Amino acid sequence: MSNHLVEYVRCLNRYRRLAGWGETGRLLGSITAGKVGVSPGMEAQRAMQRWAFFQIIDREASVRVSRFEKNEFRVFYAGEKPELGGVEVALRMPDCDSSDPRVFDQIFIMKDYAHVLEWFSTVSPGKEIRTIIDIGANIGCAALFFCTWLPAPNIFCLEPEESNYTRLLLNLSLNRDRQIRCHRAALWTQPGSLDCAHDFRDGKEWGARFVVAEGEAKNPAQKVSAIDINGLAEQTGFARVDFLKMDIEGAEAELFRTQTFRDFLKEKVGRIAVEVHEEFIKIDEVNAILTTLGFQTKTISEFVCGIKAP
Repeated sequence: MSNHLVEYVRCLNRYRRLAGWGETGRLLGSITAGKVGVSPGMEAQRAMQRWAFFQIIDREASVRVSRFEKNEFRVFYAGEKPELGGVEVALRMPDCDSSDPRVFDQIFIMKDYAHVLEWFSTVSPGKEIRTIIDIGANIGCAALFFCTWLPAPNIFCLEPEESNYTRLLLNLSLNRDRQIRCHRAALWTQPGSLDCAHDFRDGKEWGARFVVAEGEAKNPAQKVSAIDINGLAEQTGFARVDFLKMDIEGAEAELFRTQTFRDFLKEKVGRIAVEVHEEFIKIDEVNAILTTLGFQTKTISEFVCGIKAP
């Protein structure tokens, strides 16, 4: 028996101990059916997606599934710095029903923000990040990851999408020892009300956009209050923002083209990482704006990052 097959069987046994014989039996039946050309039904697809995600996690020494349910995984991330402790994250499952597994993979497995934080440390070694505003916090993965990388950050999360915000509250309750607050609203150029649009990319929660209503609302069941950057700053209570993280599905275009937001960046923000959605604004334009505001910039994956000179 090859080493690969031995490890596969061991992983499957670990999955069986966590998920139970019933779930494992359904999984094996689905795999067998696929081998003989039988198209899997929706429940079979969900079982296979849960197994695929478990395999990804099982390969990581710092990550383990602490609780299994058909529609939720509780995952513990031990972190790379033992002195800062770990965090627990509740993910909606499987991938066909929610974007949570992919968000977790990007942040805790691929460690997208670790590369950003490492660059900040290279440019300005020894300068601590104490205050963070997380705009577009989703279910809290980035904020919780920051807690495993930085000593005792004070974080304020902003998330507009209703189901994401509910999950964010749950994840913060699982990590009560962390200094994280949150508020449900969308950052915009001015206070008001915005409508939800699930028309961006794959249409799942991580791509929810909040837009000014034009004619009939696309999702009248979900509206959210809009807050401008000065209102947000007042709510956080931060005199200065050491790190501003933004992932707001294209709304960054309107903000970066607004003088009020630019003034805030120039006067109040020490570091920024914004995920740029080039359907709405080009990376080169964001880089140019940040440079004029006094930031040294670098593009890291989909993020445009900026840091003020030490």
